[in-house]
Amino acid sequence: MNPLSVSELTKQIKDLLEWNFSEVYVEGEISNLKFSSSQHVYFNLIDQKARLSCVIFKTNLNEFIQKQLVNGQKVIAIGRISLYEPHGQYHLVISYIQSLGDGLKYKKLEEDKKFLLENGYLENKRPLPLFPKKVIIITSLQAAALRDILNILKRRTQGLEILIYHTTVQGENAKGEILEAINFVNQNYSKLSLDVCILTRGGGSVEELWVFNDLDIAIAFKNCKIPTISAIGHQIDQTLCDLVADKAAETPSAAAEILTKAHLELESRVLMLKKSIFSNFQRMFNLKMGVFMSLKSQKLIKSIKSYIEVNMLKIDNISSLIEHKVQNIIFNNSKKFLSLQNLIRSQNPLNKLNTQKIIYLQLNDLNFSNMQKLLENKKHTLENLTNKILALSPQNVLKRGFSITYTKDKKIVKNINDVNNNDTIYTAVLDGTIESIVSKKRGLMYPKIDTKNENKKH
Repeated sequence: MNPLSVSELTKQIKDLLEWNFSEVYVEGEISNLKFSSSQHVYFNLIDQKARLSCVIFKTNLNEFIQKQLVNGQKVIAIGRISLYEPHGQYHLVISYIQSLGDGLKYKKLEEDKKFLLENGYLENKRPLPLFPKKVIIITSLQAAALRDILNILKRRTQGLEILIYHTTVQGENAKGEILEAINFVNQNYSKLSLDVCILTRGGGSVEELWVFNDLDIAIAFKNCKIPTISAIGHQIDQTLCDLVADKAAETPSAAAEILTKAHLELESRVLMLKKSIFSNFQRMFNLKMGVFMSLKSQKLIKSIKSYIEVNMLKIDNISSLIEHKVQNIIFNNSKKFLSLQNLIRSQNPLNKLNTQKIIYLQLNDLNFSNMQKLLENKKHTLENLTNKILALSPQNVLKRGFSITYTKDKKIVKNINDVNNNDTIYTAVLDGTIESIVSKKRGLMYPKIDTKNENKKH
């Protein structure tokens, strides 16, 4: 028996399907509905156990049929089975379709949304930490979404620790594994110092994303002990997990960008401060150096030159006077010639000139040393100012034990008149935010000091 080629076998299968299923009636629920640019319509018919790919060509599409085409709609479709040979996939070519009412799956989804809304699961969104240190990601290790998140986190942050809890994200086992992952976070978040939990997967069909519409998973995710980010599918997809999460990201990449936004802004701010400090230092240094060079080249040198010139004139006058007196002494008293000669040598003006030159050089060295000390002092002052600026950053203030309290409207609480009883307030500390309710307001618990009288005493 001669072997068949792939195309020959596929052609025979197509002929059999089209001959035996030239007209079929199929009941199912519309899912993953798409309208192509060529005006053909593609979707799936599904039930609890199977899925059938369907197409309605534009020649069979009319206004009545278009009204029946809604995701979740239960319909009866009439058509023929065909096979697309390049992909080896069979599908139902529909000529007529009739609605039977809303699909059970979508009806339950709307009921679950209503349940979550009425029971407060869509409220009380927690703020994400500005600078998380450790994040756990619940997803599949094979998910493209995971690679996108990891690339962005590694590129935009340094020192962020990432834990990955592997689960399947579609199929029969997905629900149980995702619930186990959330339970693991709740039991170990304190021991592992977890700050944020991300639940994510990439895009897919409605059926592939449906596990994230499970009511049990949505409730468990809402009750997670740490702030949550949901990043399921793409912008057009919205699941129950997106609705209950503290923050819903349009895509997995957007989740990573949300988590690292404060890191990026702080890094940019620090870079600007560094540039500003260096620029100010350079400007101050150039200014002081210009002053130094001006003094060195003008006032100091002129002053020393003038001093030397005056003293040289004095030396010349003294020398002339001495010489004249020596001549008179030699002429009048030759016996004292030797002693007077020694005296003249001891008063030689060249020695004084050398002394004055030494003094000049010492003054020059002293002036340069003083300028060096001045520059060192200015550098030290600049370093102190830099340290003070860094010390005033919000993170360092919180590290010293301080906290910042603000209202729901993000207004900083400065005195007791900024809040009322039963108001919800938030207190930011180093490792997170404390949510409180004002039960009572009190004045200062310590006596005020009269600073005027104290100043008078002193």
